[in-house]
Amino acid sequence: MNENRKKRLKQFALVWGWTAALYTIYQATNRYHFFAPQLLPVTALDRAIPFWPWTVVPYFVLIGGMYLPAFLTERSLFLRAMIALTIGVLINYTIFALWPTTLIRPPAPMGTTFYEAWYRWLTVIDTPANCFPSGHITAPAIGCWALAREHPRRRWLIGMIFIPFALTILTTKQHYVWDLFGGLATAAIGIFATRKMTLPRDQAFPSEVKRTGSW
Repeated sequence: MNENRKKRLKQFALVWGWTAALYTIYQATNRYHFFAPQLLPVTALDRAIPFWPWTVVPYFVLIGGMYLPAFLTERSLFLRAMIALTIGVLINYTIFALWPTTLIRPPAPMGTTFYEAWYRWLTVIDTPANCFPSGHITAPAIGCWALAREHPRRRWLIGMIFIPFALTILTTKQHYVWDLFGGLATAAIGIFATRKMTLPRDQAFPSEVKRTGSW
């Protein structure tokens, strides 16, 4: 196994292990509360957005955005993205613990399509709590930011892909509109907090160095 592949596998292992640990904390805050979860004001936009159960499919794809840092080649950017992710998510969890929020979901679809079954499964593994801010926005937003930073010529494409997937937190009625902006805010805080970090000199994989001619 060459050095590049070893480093990539280490990154995948680190991302998977760390996000699994963070998800365990999420489940705890999702099911156990120090205070009674509160409903947020429902906006006119919340009422206007339709409930489309089929969008649970791209909703699950959106969750996979938390693994995007594993595809980064720049070591320093990878570490910054992981630290930004940790900061953003821990801010979310602090809010979940001190000011828990919830929402009233529409009745789960009882059809036989695979996406309706997925939606019912979602309601089993994820309670209506932990609405604000949306962790399903925070983590993928940081992943997309890091990927766009490494590939600036594709940043608009990455953004255009992220937006419709992000909106699925609303079309599945998993979140309020407030939650989307809250998730973007905690992602921005994580990114901003790491802007002046001093990171290791190992900036890229050897193949990247050979291609660019510098670290």
